[in-house]
Amino acid sequence: MFARSAKHADPVRRLRRFGRNRAAARGFIMGYILFALTVLGIVVAVLSRINEAEAETKWVADGTVRVRENLQNIRVQVMTCSALMGAEEGSGEIVFPPQVSTSTPTPLQDLECPQGTLPPVMLFDGSAGVFLPSPPQGFAPYRYTNTYDTAPASSPAAVYVETSSSSPSGAAVLNRIARSASGPDTVVTTANGVTTLRYYLAKREGAS
Repeated sequence: MFARSAKHADPVRRLRRFGRNRAAARGFIMGYILFALTVLGIVVAVLSRINEAEAETKWVADGTVRVRENLQNIRVQVMTCSALMGAEEGSGEIVFPPQVSTSTPTPLQDLECPQGTLPPVMLFDGSAGVFLPSPPQGFAPYRYTNTYDTAPASSPAAVYVETSSSSPSGAAVLNRIARSASGPDTVVTTANGVTTLRYYLAKREGAS
């Protein structure tokens, strides 16, 4: 009888060794796949955050432009009414539209321009070609306050438009507008998580 060569050793032992080699290979492949999936998940999360940051930046930029344009349009409309009121009184001085209520700000949609003996004209209902400006989503509707024409001449008084927001993005918009303002006409305050912007049309010393 011839002895078996090493090449033809116990087939069971060879099968076991082959199985161990395949198991090790499968383990390596599965580990590689899991690693690749982990890296892919990290990349997706990073890209998602970058996209969110870019969208947030664009929203703040667009909101800043929109609110600034709204305030300028409101100013033009109110000042036009004021000039007409002053001319009607014969003084030539600027007289601002009054508040509907002396104790609370007037929503812009209710703001009227007095016309002497004629019925008052709504400033932002479209009848004068100007419609109610709407701030971006998340901002309070614009409100109008006038203590300038009712307070004693020596006391602090002002005419202003304001809006507010409780979101960080809204606060960023209002603060950006205030930083870019050329003077003290725009003031931003924050209290209890709400950021408020006041855009002054007229301001007597000491008014806040």
